[in-house]
Amino acid sequence: MTNKELPSTSSSEEGVIEATLDQFGDELDDAFNDSFDRLELSVKSMDGVKEVLEIEKEKLAKIFYRGKTNLKTKAKVIIEEEITKKMGTHEFQTFMTKLAFLIGVFGLIFSEAVFLTRPYWFPKYYTLCYFPLIGIRYYIYKRQNHHYFMLDFCYWVNSLLMIFIYLYKNPLFFLMVFASANGPVLTSISFWRNSMVFHSLDKITSLYIHLFPAMVTYVLRWNILGNSMCLMPDCRVSFAQTIGFSMVLYFIWQLFYFIKTEIINESRRNKNELMTSFIWQKRHNKMSKILLGRFPEKYHIYLYMFYQSIYHCLTMLPVKFMFQYRIVHSIAIIFQILVSVRNGASFYFDFVPTKSIFSQQKRQQIEKQKLLRKKAKRYEEKNSEQREPTEFEKLIDSQFENHKK
Repeated sequence: MTNKELPSTSSSEEGVIEATLDQFGDELDDAFNDSFDRLELSVKSMDGVKEVLEIEKEKLAKIFYRGKTNLKTKAKVIIEEEITKKMGTHEFQTFMTKLAFLIGVFGLIFSEAVFLTRPYWFPKYYTLCYFPLIGIRYYIYKRQNHHYFMLDFCYWVNSLLMIFIYLYKNPLFFLMVFASANGPVLTSISFWRNSMVFHSLDKITSLYIHLFPAMVTYVLRWNILGNSMCLMPDCRVSFAQTIGFSMVLYFIWQLFYFIKTEIINESRRNKNELMTSFIWQKRHNKMSKILLGRFPEKYHIYLYMFYQSIYHCLTMLPVKFMFQYRIVHSIAIIFQILVSVRNGASFYFDFVPTKSIFSQQKRQQIEKQKLLRKKAKRYEEKNSEQREPTEFEKLIDSQFENHKK
């Protein structure tokens, strides 16, 4: 084998090669730098796109949330309107009246069964009924601005009876509560015309407030406590004791009532924002109008308090015999129950038929109005179908026909 010599390169060729390599390196560096810059710009652009997408996402989420909230609100309004519409129908009102009547009759039977067969349970049964009835009444009266009716003396006596049952058993305190419950509170059934109307929660609650304290004190006096809560060994009491001790409770309540309604809430009362028993009696009770109308208005509240104290004393007169003799106490309670039954009978046989006839006439009038509206709508639709087309409608129809051709 022969050795071949490599061709030698000249210095000029080496310079060209070096220059070419340098140029290629520079171009490679420029291309790399451009690619890096484009890559960096792309990354920045992607970050910007991400930010824009996040912002748009938040906006869409807010729009969706508002739309969802508005949809829920509209749905709620529609549902409430439908419920209100259904509750206002004659069928629903009749069903609720029948259901309330059934519950009321059952409540009467159950109350009578507990009172006669298990008198020891009656104070607890009274407590079990007290809080739901009073709570519902406060909620209803508060919405009507009538909640100051619940500051009346009868509610005060019910509260004191609760205190005696569960907190403070004392012979003198029992006599005070007994006299108040069986005197002015029990007699209020006749005075306020409480009615045994089973389907009316308001009327049943009023009857409960005035009747049940007397029934509870009855079982306490004659079944549970006996003579243990008497001031004297023979359980004799005088008129001075029954009237005087009860008047102490009355004056305490009257002072609180006057301060609350006539001093603290005077501005709201003057604006007719509140309804109290004094205002109601002055507006709606004929006897109160006669007794108060003869004097200037600034003295009306004081005269009302004076008349109330006289009424309180007069209704306390039979309490002495009710405390000493069971038969008298029984007759007094039965008499007031019969008064409430008679008032309830008057409601059912006098007021309800008249109201039913009026409601039926009103329903017939509404049905006639609906029928007239339907006929008017059909007449308008019939006329709209038979009417001649206008010039504009004819022009549009002709253009449409030409376009089809």
